[in-house]
Amino acid sequence: MITRKNQDTVVVINRNEYFADPKVQIDISKYKEPGPKFPDGSINWQCPCMAGGSLVSHRCGNFFRELYICMKSDESKDASVKCPNQFVNWAACMQNMSAEKREMMRKAMTETTTS
Repeated sequence: MITRKNQDTVVVINRNEYFADPKVQIDISKYKEPGPKFPDGSINWQCPCMAGGSLVSHRCGNFFRELYICMKSDESKDASVKCPNQFVNWAACMQNMSAEKREMMRKAMTETTTS
């Protein structure tokens, strides 16, 4: 049974109709977000996983871009091993760290990654 209420359409179906295989297949792939990478392999900086671009346009966005590019350069290695300096720069910017605290964090990160 189909009824219309204002601009809404209400379709009432029974249990058998609900569990039956759909007669029409809808291709939803064209509505799907591309994710962090475009099909050609380039980085999608506007991806919702990057806060819709706000991580990139933030005052610390240049540090984030350097970190993300480093992380994606070789996905076989752990990011904490291959990108400690980029991470420290980004985290220090986000937390408004002084240069002294930044260097302490950098030292701690490089000591744990080389051990």
